[in-house]
Amino acid sequence: MDEHIEKNAKGRGVKTGGFKRRGGGGVWRRIGVAAVLASAFAGTSSGVSAFDFKISLPTLVDAFKREAPPSEEETSSTNGLETADFNIENGAASRSTAPTFEIDLTPSFSKFLPYSVALGRVVCESNFPLEETAELQAEIVRLQRDLVGYLGVPESKEKISLCLFRDKTSYVAFICEYFPGAPTDRPALYVKEPNKPGALMVRRDERMVLNVRHEMVHAYLNAALRNVPIWIDEGLAKYFETPPGERGFRNPFLEKVESDATSFFASPPSLTRLEKLTRVDQMRSREYRESWAWTHFLIHYSSETQRVLALYLRSLRPEAQAGISSQEAFRLQKNAPMKRLLERYVPDYKAKYVEHFRGWTERREAYENGR
Repeated sequence: MDEHIEKNAKGRGVKTGGFKRRGGGGVWRRIGVAAVLASAFAGTSSGVSAFDFKISLPTLVDAFKREAPPSEEETSSTNGLETADFNIENGAASRSTAPTFEIDLTPSFSKFLPYSVALGRVVCESNFPLEETAELQAEIVRLQRDLVGYLGVPESKEKISLCLFRDKTSYVAFICEYFPGAPTDRPALYVKEPNKPGALMVRRDERMVLNVRHEMVHAYLNAALRNVPIWIDEGLAKYFETPPGERGFRNPFLEKVESDATSFFASPPSLTRLEKLTRVDQMRSREYRESWAWTHFLIHYSSETQRVLALYLRSLRPEAQAGISSQEAFRLQKNAPMKRLLERYVPDYKAKYVEHFRGWTERREAYENGR
């Protein structure tokens, strides 16, 4: 299972799905920081729409439909959704390119990791020649493009250090020197300290590529967004950990989810329950599977569900999260924002969820052939 650490200004580690260091004893325990939607989705008594953000919304495109992104004319049409939810500040629909930010891409750990290469916002550092990771490097570049282009996640304003190790011995030695007290019994570890780039450490084994894909989603989402809810954080990580051409069709969760959808009394898993989760120790196999299933439904069912996901992620941007603390995010969690969005824009979403997974096998061929 993936691990994450984030240290606050006082040195106490806090991170969704991570650990917390207590006192001077170096004891780490699993903890989850509150991670919910900002108050922009809270109801207002003034009658002003809670969804009228003054932030550009990049078009979310299904990564597996081999079609061009929607035109500006298509984007500006309502398709059953309120136009105001998709307009930028001047009132015009747009697929404007995200601004490019200058960031320092200098390697951070040259002492231990002499080989390095910059891959977008990611600086890959290694203690073995990077020529051996050409395929992985290409996936890292593509994954960033997918998160920004398909999901509308903004470009990260800080670098992410990806540290690769040839063996467990060097992996453990590195963690002990740079992050003393952090767990060393996991194949991958993500650490985020205040005012410092996040560091993702992965040791080489048969699951290295999968671990990099999974953890890179966590690293990028939490570098570009704020207070990312644990269920969508893990749902997207589980979705994107699968090789690019297989994400919609080969995940180990799919068989169980499809089977559940074919039962006589089939109903979707409770979004309300998932959105109340705030700690990684509340995530069991069932919660990971259900988070993945809702993510799959949102990405693959229709343009309406794709745009609901885009709205949801847009609300986690730094601009929309300004002034929202983790504690406040925790308090607002009970509002169940994704459920509210679906109730508003896809009122019969429960029936459509069941329909989606009942018919997914038959739809695979059409997706794979670009129809």
